[in-house]
Amino acid sequence: MKQLLLSLTLAALSSAPLRAQQHLALYEEFTGENCGPCAVYNPDLWTLLGANSTKVVALSYQSPIPFAGPIYNAYRTVTDARSQYYNVPFAPYGRLDGTGLGTGTAVPSGPGHVANLLQSDIDAAAATAAPFTIGAAHQWRPAGDSLTATITITAAGAYAPSGANLKLRVALIERLHYATAPGTNGETDFHNVVREMYPDAGGTQLPNAWTAGQSQTFTLTGRVPSYVNKAPNGETRIVAWVQNDTDQTVAQAAVSAYIPLPMDIASTGLLLPGPFVCDSASTTLYPVVSLTNAASTPLTSASIYYRLDTGAWLTYAWTGALPAQTTTLVGLPALVVAPGTHVVTDSVALPNGAPDVNGGNNMSRATVVLYNTARAALPTTASFENAGALPPNWLLYDANANGQNWTLANVGHNNSSYALRHSNADFFAGEVNYAIIAAANLPNGGKVLDFYVAYAQLFAISDLLEVVYSTNCGASWVSLWGQGGAALATAPSMTFAMGAFVPTQSQWALQTVDLRNVPRNAMLAFRATSGYGNNFYLDDVTIRATPLAVTDAVSPASIALAPNPTNLEAELSFDLRQAGTVRVDLVDALGRVAAMPTNGNLRAGLQHIRLNTAGLATGLYNVVIHTADGSLTRHLSVVH
Repeated sequence: MKQLLLSLTLAALSSAPLRAQQHLALYEEFTGENCGPCAVYNPDLWTLLGANSTKVVALSYQSPIPFAGPIYNAYRTVTDARSQYYNVPFAPYGRLDGTGLGTGTAVPSGPGHVANLLQSDIDAAAATAAPFTIGAAHQWRPAGDSLTATITITAAGAYAPSGANLKLRVALIERLHYATAPGTNGETDFHNVVREMYPDAGGTQLPNAWTAGQSQTFTLTGRVPSYVNKAPNGETRIVAWVQNDTDQTVAQAAVSAYIPLPMDIASTGLLLPGPFVCDSASTTLYPVVSLTNAASTPLTSASIYYRLDTGAWLTYAWTGALPAQTTTLVGLPALVVAPGTHVVTDSVALPNGAPDVNGGNNMSRATVVLYNTARAALPTTASFENAGALPPNWLLYDANANGQNWTLANVGHNNSSYALRHSNADFFAGEVNYAIIAAANLPNGGKVLDFYVAYAQLFAISDLLEVVYSTNCGASWVSLWGQGGAALATAPSMTFAMGAFVPTQSQWALQTVDLRNVPRNAMLAFRATSGYGNNFYLDDVTIRATPLAVTDAVSPASIALAPNPTNLEAELSFDLRQAGTVRVDLVDALGRVAAMPTNGNLRAGLQHIRLNTAGLATGLYNVVIHTADGSLTRHLSVVH
């Protein structure tokens, strides 16, 4: 447990009645960054609470429902304790003044669902007579690693509930902003998140009987986590409340005012090219830090620490003249990176040579993916049997940078040890990730992508697997092939009770994708889109050249000539399977080209070509369809 200093000062008692402070209600919400329903209902909840800031103060506990996320994992102790205190059954769940569950009935999830909190509930709570007035203030310690909270409680009248067990609870709250959602539900803005409680979630014991005018002041000093942002956009404050542990009722709450910081340096972004950089072997990056003076005094110097991946920290000394509340871009020395996925991190410190009180806004990260454009000759293969590492020059790209991506699984096709897995069972719908195939030389003509896939559909949920390519270094992608749901399934459908899918050897299926129209310089990738269904697996990926026949371009069964015989004109129709150059000749019995109805690029699909025969001599003609892969001939009789 944390080391805390607690001092109590007992004020003079008075029998004179005091004017009661308006009751400030307390609303405690249990939500989660991986909770899909939370993202649905939280906007309306916070709109309602924000419109009633003089009547209610809110706290948000980021819970591990349905599973833990990074905000919860940063500090679990308080959330776990408060969840157990209220026996929280689901998320999003809330309590008004400890016992109120909301009177709305719009949501069938049960009492306590946040959508059941109504304006009338808040009005009724605020109208309740407050037995105490509470004053709350806080002050940051010089190093910024702790704070001192001063709480003064005064009884408005005699107050001695039967069997009471009164506690003072004090919480440090912060508003969190993310450029990219930290969890799977898409939320990027989190209000009044509890970051610490003083002395802990159990609170401080209070007298269980108070006389009118009795006053007591509490001074608590405790740690502030390094990731807490004390800048204005963090809205960092403390909330104090008196709660009766016998029945969990909250008698009164208070919130401190935000304290401006005299000196605060921030990294408000790290700029890198990308997310993809295409190079043959290595490239030089020039990171740029967005350096912000978030305080009220000018900034003249700072230290910027930076590193590549998990390498040693490097230091850059910045000097200049940055006015308060302004930002400048600082170019850092070059970093040389090899092909692969890399994370560059920066951390700013020592504004004007002094400790930075606010460490919660000092760090930024950026990811860059270096794609090796050196192309291997066909055929290329990848079986993932690389001692638990990716095959050379393969890349896994997390499109929304939330830490969820393709992984290597300990199961493979043909009794091998590894395969690629996309864990759709753990990723909420809409999660998109890329497995980028090592660059291959894609010659003109026939070529295909072979791979084995294993997938079992969960109920009727569709998870999507695609083969995509990019000709602009990952700026945009073209879908070449895609299957999902029942069309992709290689095993019987499953239910939740059966757990996540793990394939047996009989549940792998070979897929072949035609690459003939993929440009030579393209990046090829597998794109996975989760439907929050079931896992799928890839293994034994091969790119190989194949000989082409004209029947790969034109469906013979689709060719039709009508009318036949003809005297004035006829129509040639056929199904062109792939876009390309097509020439049609009418050839007489002596082998001479009598007419050329078309010669040019045609789009894929059903073609209709008019043949003018009015000027041709009576006789038998060959109608020849020429493609890059060969020719097909049909006979046409002309009569006059």
